[in-house]
Amino acid sequence: MNEKSKINITENTPDTAYFSISISKLRNMYLLTFGLYCIYWFYKHWKLQNTYSAPSVMPLVRAIFAIFFTHSLAHRIKLSMENKKIPGSKSLSLFATLFVVLVILTNIFSKLAGTGDYPYYFDYIWLALLYFSVMPLVEIQDKVNALKSDPLGLANSNYNWQHILIIILGSIMWLLVILGIIATTLGLVE
Repeated sequence: MNEKSKINITENTPDTAYFSISISKLRNMYLLTFGLYCIYWFYKHWKLQNTYSAPSVMPLVRAIFAIFFTHSLAHRIKLSMENKKIPGSKSLSLFATLFVVLVILTNIFSKLAGTGDYPYYFDYIWLALLYFSVMPLVEIQDKVNALKSDPLGLANSNYNWQHILIIILGSIMWLLVILGIIATTLGLVE
């Protein structure tokens, strides 16, 4: 029995089956954590999906190994959208594929940039790839927010003290990365 045959999503599946978050909060948290926030994002979605799966989908495993389960989550969202007759579900598989490819490329370029064996512009390439890798998740979340009748994601748009702490630490990390790239580019360090 394959993954798709185990899904129990109908037109009566409640809105609570998916994680709500505003697009700007998703983008900010993803970028400030250098993409690690997607583990939490996937975990929240899979935890809520656990009710509609037989057997259990093991949310933490699916979150940690998200690139292997991104298409499955996109398929579930697509089914829910089709059941509720919400347009725009056709592109979800494309966004899932784009996310997986961009995450893999980001990881490859970040590893190559750190070795010193490749030109300095690899630093800029992996940063650009990191920035663009959040875009497919933003598109998927936009569909989820439409599905939840909360197009702006207002139900989860505020920042609590943990988010503010992450923002501060992430900003410091970004400052260090930018200073390191500038120092490497200018030849101040080898």
